[in-house]
Amino acid sequence: MTDSASPQSEIEKSLAKTLAGIEIPPRPAVLDKVMAEMQSHDPDFRRLANLIVADVGLAAGLIKTANAPAFGYRSKATTVRDALTMLGLINVLRTLAGLSLRTVLPESPAMKGFWETSSGTAFICGWLTRELGIRDGIRSEDAYTYALFHDCGIPVLLHSLPGYEETYTSSRESDRSYAEIEIERHELSHAQVGSVMAESWFLPEIHVQAILHHHAVSIFPPNMPGLAAGTRRLIALGQLAEKLHADLTGGADHGWNLTGADRLEVLGIGEDQLDGLHAGASNILDSGWAGPVLIWRVRVILARGPTDPRRRRGQSQPLPSPPPPRPRRA
Repeated sequence: MTDSASPQSEIEKSLAKTLAGIEIPPRPAVLDKVMAEMQSHDPDFRRLANLIVADVGLAAGLIKTANAPAFGYRSKATTVRDALTMLGLINVLRTLAGLSLRTVLPESPAMKGFWETSSGTAFICGWLTRELGIRDGIRSEDAYTYALFHDCGIPVLLHSLPGYEETYTSSRESDRSYAEIEIERHELSHAQVGSVMAESWFLPEIHVQAILHHHAVSIFPPNMPGLAAGTRRLIALGQLAEKLHADLTGGADHGWNLTGADRLEVLGIGEDQLDGLHAGASNILDSGWAGPVLIWRVRVILARGPTDPRRRRGQSQPLPSPPPPRPRRA
């Protein structure tokens, strides 16, 4: 992972001029604290747990994520310490990053449904990884984190770039690559911005590259000769998860018409297998987990402000319950 004190990466150097005026949200302080503990000679799980439970929203979200059906763990986490043991330190860091996204990225009226779609797609993506089999070193937790972050550049640009909202709202029906339209109009894309943010937030290079290239029409050589197999798989899993989520929720995924065949080839599956995958993805959404986890932190903070004395005294209080499973669409 990238150290905060390391020199600028090649991605950051190449985008420095283009990103002038674009405000990349700084990573939350808790990520720096967790990373520092992880890099110590003997990481202390008790100290890590104490760092996390200081933010009740993150603690609740971490436990709920560890228990999500998409990951298929047999045991259930009831404490942050349990979640640390089940997920492992690297996955905990990435999960905390994902749970923090909505609290640091600005809201916009144009983003209606954005976070719910992002969360649902991420859980489907994690489930797909198990369903299709572990390949190229990509696990469910890797795919989940990638899917959460792959479009994080969109809210950044909506906040920072004049005229971007019109591009975002008017171009979603186009059969052209959305990143191509962005570059044509603004000389940069949400994929570029998202890759810089992902690197700054300690995501590994394989995720950074997948975010950067996830709108490429083809991710096979010779179009992408240097792209690692794991990066290609993340991109393909993410786009298939987007399609399944769109099909199940009445949304639209126009990018699938442009790149779907390429992504299925990466995954080694055919169109005839999609019906079965729709059924499994529907079960993930109907389980009631996919929607609330990303917004869990916000709900808890609203219910219990950051200055609430119960947090300082470390008292355990009931947390808001997740919403019931959504009704199944016909």
